[in-house]
Amino acid sequence: MATDAIVTLERLRCIRESDGSGHSEPYIWPVLIWIDTTNGQVNTADLVLGNARIVIDHDMRAGQVVLIPSSVNTLRVRFTDDPQRFTFIISVVLWENDETPEDAMRAGFKAYTSELRAAIIANLLALQAAQGNPAEEEAVKATIEKRVKDKVEAGIKGALTTGQKIRIALGTLNMDDVVGSDSENLGAISTLATTKPFTLAFRNKSGSESYEIEGNLAVKPVPVDLCQAQVDAVKAAQAAVDGVRNEIRQLQAELHDASPQQKPGIIAMIKKLQQDDLADANTALQKAKQALQACRDRPVHRPPVFDPGGGVLTQ
Repeated sequence: MATDAIVTLERLRCIRESDGSGHSEPYIWPVLIWIDTTNGQVNTADLVLGNARIVIDHDMRAGQVVLIPSSVNTLRVRFTDDPQRFTFIISVVLWENDETPEDAMRAGFKAYTSELRAAIIANLLALQAAQGNPAEEEAVKATIEKRVKDKVEAGIKGALTTGQKIRIALGTLNMDDVVGSDSENLGAISTLATTKPFTLAFRNKSGSESYEIEGNLAVKPVPVDLCQAQVDAVKAAQAAVDGVRNEIRQLQAELHDASPQQKPGIIAMIKKLQQDDLADANTALQKAKQALQACRDRPVHRPPVFDPGGGVLTQ
């Protein structure tokens, strides 16, 4: 029987904030990591690219608690073999939304998701050796975080235009800030129906920004569905469509406050997303839905039931 491991990030609590341009606009980059204890293989699940800048609240203040939107609060992995042999880790970066260009932020997100897995693989033996020793665990985590941070910063910088770099140097382009990052080693699961709550803490170096995220890991058996592969394909295709639409909405919001020099570039990005990316994503979704319908319409061949006295009762 298949089993789902589901991480849900439920609530974001703002403990302290002091955003210079007003109240906070946080967004998150969550990644679920699972490590096969039998062979050391590392796998990750993260957001679709279009959901990498979903603002959780546009006017968050100290003392407030808000629900994290469904588009970014759930990471799900399906196992067809025994999930009890895997160790699960949840890692989240909390950002403050400001004026980083969309192309640069997307480049940073891609660097983050790829480098995090690579950094864990490179430090896996050190992580395993440090288990049970909090000081050593923190040291290994710091090594991983620095490697990932450097890669993300390089990715963002590499996607900036010369004009944008000049504006940063002049102080006229306010780049998004990392409030903090945190991870939790959820360990291995003990049963095939379990829930593990966790709390992640985020704080910048000065202490002026402080947040918490409450979440849980749930492991649930999956009812048998003969069309499960097609169902999963539809969900993935729908997530891709939603991700592109979210990107368009984010850019449209940026367009409202953009300078005359910025508007042509933002408009061009919106048109490309609408004409190319969204069209392709909708085509893929339509094909996935057709494949699912074809699977549902396929006749189910049941084995014959035999009469104890001889003969076939039903076919």
